[in-house]
Amino acid sequence: MGTQYASKYSSAVGLALALTFTLAAEAKQPKSGPPARTGGGPTAPASAAPNDGKVDISDLENKYWAPKDTDFSVVQNRTFSKDNKFLLAPFWGRVMNDPYSEGNIMGLTANYFWSERMGVQVQYMKADLQNSNATRDIGTLGGPGAVPDHGKITGYYGVGYSLVPFYAKMSFWGSRIIYFDMAFTPHIGMTTYDQQVQTGNRNKSALTYGLDISQLFFINKYFAIRADLRNQWRSEEIVKYRNTAGAKLRDVEQHDTMFMIGATFYFGKGR
Repeated sequence: MGTQYASKYSSAVGLALALTFTLAAEAKQPKSGPPARTGGGPTAPASAAPNDGKVDISDLENKYWAPKDTDFSVVQNRTFSKDNKFLLAPFWGRVMNDPYSEGNIMGLTANYFWSERMGVQVQYMKADLQNSNATRDIGTLGGPGAVPDHGKITGYYGVGYSLVPFYAKMSFWGSRIIYFDMAFTPHIGMTTYDQQVQTGNRNKSALTYGLDISQLFFINKYFAIRADLRNQWRSEEIVKYRNTAGAKLRDVEQHDTMFMIGATFYFGKGR
């Protein structure tokens, strides 16, 4: 009985191993015939296969590297225009870099703009300057009548050419948009000054050239606040204040820096 059972068991194991090797061999052989179909429609040709999701951007690259088209420019509609308008600006200011003098400067600036970017400027100013604290200290330390040899500006008049390369707007306290221009005005004119002499001051004048940097903050189309930083260069003749009073000492190249603020009124047929 045991021998018969072992013989049946050995026959079953042998049959199982034979089936295993047969299935493994069939799995390794390549399958022939048409490709498997996953749907009911015809198989798509190889040429219609997707290109891995890539997009052809050759046209965009050609346009990017092409020479720039000069017909395009930055365009911004101006809320407040200066085109074909006259501007009148009374102002007040101070001399910033004169160690011997202090006081007020007042005057009037007039502009005409034939375009938003270019215009002409004329200006007249009058100065009322006194001795600074440093000059008064010299008089105290040097004895009665001791005054440094210097001159005091009394006025200026001139003409300039205004260029306005910048126009922009900014937020004021997050509640209002303010529009502003920044202008550069090279100019030429005449400065008048007093030579300080113990026996009596002498009025002189000197050819002057300079550069103004102006900022206009527009309130409406008729009115703006204006701030100017003026730089002027001229030759000044220095004479003795006392002793040989009035005798020439030297010529100096004088640089005057002034800060001014005022109101600007617009007139004209522009927008």
